[in-house]
Amino acid sequence: MTYSDEEIKDRLGKYGSVYLPEEIIESVDDILGNRVKKERLEDFFKALKKYEDMIEQLKKTKLNPNLTVLLYGPPGTGKTSLTRAFSKKYKIPICVVESDRLVSPLLGDTIKNIRNVVELSADIAEENGAFILFFDEIDAIGSERSNIHEVGEIKRAVISFLQVIDKINYEGVPLAIFGATNHQHQLDSAIWRRFTFHLKFDFPDYELRKTIIESFLKKIEDADIGVDDSIYDKLDIEIQKIQKIHRQLEAKLGREISEFDDNLLWNEVNKKSDINGLLKLTIGYSGSDIERGTRVALFKVIHTGIMTYNIFYNSLQLVGGTAVHVQTQDVLSASSRSERSSERYGNDTPKTSGPPEI
Repeated sequence: MTYSDEEIKDRLGKYGSVYLPEEIIESVDDILGNRVKKERLEDFFKALKKYEDMIEQLKKTKLNPNLTVLLYGPPGTGKTSLTRAFSKKYKIPICVVESDRLVSPLLGDTIKNIRNVVELSADIAEENGAFILFFDEIDAIGSERSNIHEVGEIKRAVISFLQVIDKINYEGVPLAIFGATNHQHQLDSAIWRRFTFHLKFDFPDYELRKTIIESFLKKIEDADIGVDDSIYDKLDIEIQKIQKIHRQLEAKLGREISEFDDNLLWNEVNKKSDINGLLKLTIGYSGSDIERGTRVALFKVIHTGIMTYNIFYNSLQLVGGTAVHVQTQDVLSASSRSERSSERYGNDTPKTSGPPEI
């Protein structure tokens, strides 16, 4: 007997949020960039849809794939959103498990919760077909067991989690288990090995940031709110300058470099140009950070009637980037981080003088 949508939500709801495909808002195309990750997840979800029909043949090979994916990287870079979007595309329900609902101060309850949520999801998958169980902040139940600061309960939770994953994989249940973490270095090595796919999510580079910024501005225009053309003009000028310096630097070094390679590009930009626009401001910003900045700007735009460059710049500066908050050393140089932090946190209101010209 299959589980009804109401039963699934009722029984799994105490562990997190259950999303039926028709309830998911975002689409794969809404999440910009991430081309390689999208290709990997496309293959994974196609296989998941056919997994039930192929399981008996796969068992004969003794190579039936483990339906496990680990997503890691800074917060706000699309780990949960992209998985949810693929769930919508392939019409597969998903439960996003929240770690604070699993971890309990009562002895044994954490282990019981882990087993319950996985076994219930496996039962749903066996009865209804493909299902996704997404563990957000999986490091909460999968921390390195050798860490001297971890108590016995967490160590037993790691073992329990490993056991239930092995059981699901062995039995060939069409249950995909995803784990997401912002603290991949804290994960137990055995947790890493249980996940077949490891997909790293990064901060968007300057070219993708330009695309993301323009996509949010387009949404504002679609809502019949004015956007000053100077924002687009200054973005175009800024990216052309950065791209030129980028090409020159790669020619000088004789190799390709990314924006985040030891700050080589931005050190060169600072030496050769007075660029100080939106793309430089948003180094180490996630797509979510840019979205938050856009939302802040809208509060001002409601009164002014038009999104200007200064309003947008000041709003993005006010919300700050994730890299600053998580102290990502390889994204921001110490000098630029210190300068921007003092500006950002020294005053609770945006600067009224406006941003420097490009």
